[in-house]
Amino acid sequence: MNIVDVISPYVTLKKQGRNFFGKCPWHEERTPSFSVNEEKQIFHCFSCGRGGNVYTFLMEKEDLTFVQAVAQVAEQSGIELDASYTADNQAKQSQISAQDRAILTLYDDAMHFYHYLLLNTAVGDAALAYLHRRGLDDSTIDTYMLGYAPAGDALFQYFKEKNIDYQLLRDSELFIEWDDGSLHDRFVDRVLFTIRNQSGAPIAFSGRRMSQDDSVAKYMNSPESSIFDKSNELFNLDLAKGSIRKTKSVILFEGFMDVIAAFQTGVTNGVASMGTSLTQKQVQRLGRMAQGITIAYDADTAGQAASLRALNLIEQNSAAKPQILHIPDGLDPDEYVRQKGVEAFQQVLKHNLEDPVAFSLRYFRQDYNLQNQNDIFNYLEQVLPVVAGVKEPLVRQTYLKRLADEFDVSLDGLEEQLRHLLLQKTAQGRANDNKMRANQVNLAESGAQRTPQLSGIEQAERILLAWMLKDQDVWLMVTREPDFQFIDVIYETIFLLAENYKETNQLTTIDNLANFMNFVKEPELSRMVAEFDNVNPALMQDKSQVPEYIQVIVKTAPLQQQIAQKKRALSEAKQMHNDSSINQLSMELLTLLRKQQAKDLANQ
Repeated sequence: MNIVDVISPYVTLKKQGRNFFGKCPWHEERTPSFSVNEEKQIFHCFSCGRGGNVYTFLMEKEDLTFVQAVAQVAEQSGIELDASYTADNQAKQSQISAQDRAILTLYDDAMHFYHYLLLNTAVGDAALAYLHRRGLDDSTIDTYMLGYAPAGDALFQYFKEKNIDYQLLRDSELFIEWDDGSLHDRFVDRVLFTIRNQSGAPIAFSGRRMSQDDSVAKYMNSPESSIFDKSNELFNLDLAKGSIRKTKSVILFEGFMDVIAAFQTGVTNGVASMGTSLTQKQVQRLGRMAQGITIAYDADTAGQAASLRALNLIEQNSAAKPQILHIPDGLDPDEYVRQKGVEAFQQVLKHNLEDPVAFSLRYFRQDYNLQNQNDIFNYLEQVLPVVAGVKEPLVRQTYLKRLADEFDVSLDGLEEQLRHLLLQKTAQGRANDNKMRANQVNLAESGAQRTPQLSGIEQAERILLAWMLKDQDVWLMVTREPDFQFIDVIYETIFLLAENYKETNQLTTIDNLANFMNFVKEPELSRMVAEFDNVNPALMQDKSQVPEYIQVIVKTAPLQQQIAQKKRALSEAKQMHNDSSINQLSMELLTLLRKQQAKDLANQ
């Protein structure tokens, strides 16, 4: 199926020269920077860097697996897939090793074991009573497969009786290894929340202690492993994804109990991050599924600060529209449900929503004594740029009038300050627009491709790898170098995949990038492959330049990386006021800089 036909329902595309252009569906922009090449069947956004083929687009936009994306394209094209395709390719797509499959089985067994102890044994009675006091019924406890880890090594003994391999238990992160090599349960005397991936398979646990011993951490999470990346996973996404896609909205809670309490009231589109600050990966994942994200963090100081961070992260990394849920009386969502009841919580969800500007105006107030005239002016200076970010003139005017009335200041004065800020934004926007239009003219009219502004090393890596895919002679020139490897992991990974792809398909060159992306599958790698199409062909003609690219990568990169690492370490030492480290690192950095200078002189 034509990639233009697949993308058109999501993006309004207009033909300009060889390519189609539209506004990127993943972020807001005034000038279209999203390009689709019909001939090569690939897309690329020159603002956010996303790129790939038709399957990559659907995987990122609809949060689909590769197999699901293939099935959707087949359905739209009227092609009937063989029933065996999904099963056969699902195994290939998952790329889960035998070791990881075995670990996933262990986690599934552990989940059922802990759940059984909670519900059916005397040792779990106290934990079960605790969950009931928190307002959870047995149906909800079953839905979330909550469990209890008792004192001792109950799980280890359970697996020992099943003759599970010691090394597999060791690698699973379900246990802690002592100095003598013995394994012991990681979770002891804790209520356990099961963390599952989007497919519903358990991949980690979070345990809340039952004892009153404050010397023990209140919460303990599974460490990251080959099956668990906490920066990417979201608690409850497996159960919430259907509701999120249906409503096109998601509620982001701070804690697992908040998600579960909301679920029990009928709010089924809630998720939570893994006990740490929200990450860019998590925001992008939600942005592919939802058009709106409601932040429902705790009402305490830490929760409100986290709300502001989440708000900024969403606005910078997603096209989803954020809003803040303001819960009255300083209560957490879980507390509010227990104290006020289900109906009251439902009303809060409907009527206590703040847009980003209203939240920011309220949040920044806490830093000032607004009975003091100087603090009033400082507060206004901080919030006016927030108001300037509002697109609708009438809404901007409403906020200005509210500020003028509250603080008894001149509305004309505020409008004058705002005009100055808007002029600055307009000037910056026009500069960006002109730059983008110039890029589009180059693409549409001359067909010339631009190379992104990268470091010298990364630019050399990108040009060389793109060249290697197109030209077998260049491939052989590079691979014959015994000490060569790409410095950046992402380029080395694409190189290894390309090597496998060429061997599997008996190819000498990779001219069809769209087909290669099907083989690569991973969206981040596909984006980089799509960037290869933007490398200027004029940079890939003179093969006498190949050894120079190799020289830059092999000889220059390690020293430059050492210098960069030493500078970072020195900066950290200065922040910590560690004088001894500052002196030592300064000497080491000076030595490296002298080496770099000597190398530069030798190359002149």
